[in-house]
Amino acid sequence: MKLLNPFRNPSPEEMMVRKLDYARRSLLEAQEARDYANSMVLFHETRIDALRAQIELAMQPEETP
Repeated sequence: MKLLNPFRNPSPEEMMVRKLDYARRSLLEAQEARDYANSMVLFHETRIDALRAQIELAMQPEETP
């Protein structure tokens, strides 16, 4: 059984693999943040449209029979 020395410096290849893994994780986090932000923009646009429609309806004069 081979014991690993936790105090040795990683090889350049190991460092590149770690950096690639970190970059891929960072990309995934950024994509998730973008998806969330896009959803929030859509939510607020829809909310604004609904509120405007309600205001327009409320501002119309009432018809009396």
